[in-house]
Amino acid sequence: MKQLTIGKLAETTGTSAETLRYYEKLKLIVADARSPAGYRLYSPDAVRVVRFIRGAKELNFTLDEIRQLLTLKNSDKSTCAEILKHTETKIKQAEQRILELKEIRKVLKQLAEQCPADDSPLDCCPILDHINRKSKAAIAVAIIAMTAIFGSPHTAEAKPISYVGGIMAMQENDETGHTLSLDYTIDPKLAVGLYAKKEENQKKDFETIGPQVNYLVKRWNMPDGQANIFSMTGVGVSHYHGDNEFSAWQSILADYETRRVFTSYELRGMYAGNLEKSVWQRARVGVAPYIANYDDLNTWFMVQVDHHPAKDDTLVVTPLVRFFYKTTLVEAGYSSNHHIMANWVLQF
Repeated sequence: MKQLTIGKLAETTGTSAETLRYYEKLKLIVADARSPAGYRLYSPDAVRVVRFIRGAKELNFTLDEIRQLLTLKNSDKSTCAEILKHTETKIKQAEQRILELKEIRKVLKQLAEQCPADDSPLDCCPILDHINRKSKAAIAVAIIAMTAIFGSPHTAEAKPISYVGGIMAMQENDETGHTLSLDYTIDPKLAVGLYAKKEENQKKDFETIGPQVNYLVKRWNMPDGQANIFSMTGVGVSHYHGDNEFSAWQSILADYETRRVFTSYELRGMYAGNLEKSVWQRARVGVAPYIANYDDLNTWFMVQVDHHPAKDDTLVVTPLVRFFYKTTLVEAGYSSNHHIMANWVLQF
């Protein structure tokens, strides 16, 4: 069959010549030859490849992912199960995006209802005011809430899993103590907030409070899962029997999850003057008994292992069950040193 110039290929597929050159640069398509005048010439099969690329892009596959699909498509050894793995990853990403868009729509509707819709000056515009607002308001709200609940200060943990511009509230009750936190997500990699904890220690109970910065160090999106590394850094004040000590803490958390398996490891260091100087670690492994979508109840069975050299019970094992529905997460378990775990997370 007759070979096609880049202009004819662009006309046939409805794709610009500039885009086709970019595809060729990425080696998604290849010119088979050159005309005597030096123009690129493509085989008719390039039409099918470009149409495949456009179809995959409509399903939100990235060009890197499309390259993987093309490799599988052109291999005699590929199976439907391999394509399904890529598809399940896109389903998970689409569900997360649906969540984000629903929250954006909620905020936009609220702002639209607040708009006076008249000749008021722009200084009165609630929409522009919301856009210009920074995280100071969220931190101020968190300080008031924590102070009211604890009456005195603490540390905690969180990772930026909320949508941009959203707030995440989290409470943890386990063998290490009682934690309450609020954080505000500035961008996909950064969240700030205030975290408070009443530390339960056989040797000395104390409270700590302070701001914390959570940062997504690295994320890997894979065909059948995702891996992350988070950093959580905070400073504050620890309180014990009327005495206050400067405190600082640093955590590194790494996790990997598919729709079936979850694993995580966290290393945490805490300095609170004469109250505590410790480094401890936590690991989790879990499995989902069934695969559920965003609108379904997601269930996980997990085991958590804590190693805390500064405590009498240096090694604690906690079987637990996790339920996740839309923007709400609840966990419950019972530890080997006879403590009840009851955790929840809300995103709004």
